[in-house]
Amino acid sequence: MMKRRDLLAAAGIAPAAALAQSASAPTRKVLRAAFVTNEVGYDPVQISDNSSLIVCDLIFESPLTFDPLASPPRLMPQTAVALPEVSADFRHFVFTIRPGIFFADDPVFKGQRRELTAADYVYSIKRFYDPAVKTERLYLFENAKLLGLSELRKKVLAARTPFPYDAEVDGLRTLDRYRFEVRLAEPSPRFADNFAAPQNVPGMAREAVEAYAADLMAHPVGTGPYRLLQWRRSSRTVLERNPNYREVRFDAIAPEGDAQAEATARALAGVRLPLLDRIEISSIDESQPRWLAFLGGELDTILMPPSFAPVAVPNGQLAPYLAKRGVQVRRTLSSTVTHTFFNFDDAQVGGYTP
Repeated sequence: MMKRRDLLAAAGIAPAAALAQSASAPTRKVLRAAFVTNEVGYDPVQISDNSSLIVCDLIFESPLTFDPLASPPRLMPQTAVALPEVSADFRHFVFTIRPGIFFADDPVFKGQRRELTAADYVYSIKRFYDPAVKTERLYLFENAKLLGLSELRKKVLAARTPFPYDAEVDGLRTLDRYRFEVRLAEPSPRFADNFAAPQNVPGMAREAVEAYAADLMAHPVGTGPYRLLQWRRSSRTVLERNPNYREVRFDAIAPEGDAQAEATARALAGVRLPLLDRIEISSIDESQPRWLAFLGGELDTILMPPSFAPVAVPNGQLAPYLAKRGVQVRRTLSSTVTHTFFNFDDAQVGGYTP
């Protein structure tokens, strides 16, 4: 699971020193970044590509999150008041949502402030089970065996009827306005980790999903620090600060001996989030134009294209010509999977005979 630190880095959030400087500046703070692959859209339940997930992580909020600096990872409350109550057998989880968290303003709310409630998370999780919703992450919940939900999905598929979102199931229930519970058929000690990612458990308003059903990808409505201002598919995404975002201060524990993390923790300790007023993201899938845009001052940050690493960070050190311009380099660890395919229909390398 990707940490918020990695998501912010991928989204183009600037190094700690630059952020600390921008946080105290009176001028409007704008960050210009670039996607290396085109985004698909901004419904967290339906997407799986990294570019779309980065944006959704800034618009939607899950009950929990990960400390952006801690190593090993540390779960923290986000919209929840605390970590969930967990039964001794790891089959029963109760989440309590913090009162007074509001969605970004949207015409669907008809001028009223819309509070985030436990029912919004129950509805959002049920969307994964709706056969009408295309998603690649239903397996996360089906593998955990939430009581009654897979059975309900099978009935809907057999009868070819709309998914009954209001149907009561033992595995996922609203207890009151701010509390909901999850019950599993088998123990799952790490199940709560799924609630630390907006793509798995986003807080979505049912009325917004239903109102924008025809083009939901282009109308994300969340409680996060940013809201979507502009989107030109496979070209440009613009986010602006959500004026309804509650008061949140940077709070993280840097691992001892990690100089970069310790510097970030010192620079941002107690700073109110979000740090930026606006984020402008261009889709530039070719590495050379993306690198030239960075060198030309059109981008404030860039994920280093591997082909340019020898001239930008020779021998692992930032090149002097970049250092003179005030460029900083930041290193993060991430996991990757490489797939190698062989064409077995090819006469030279293929065939199934001995």
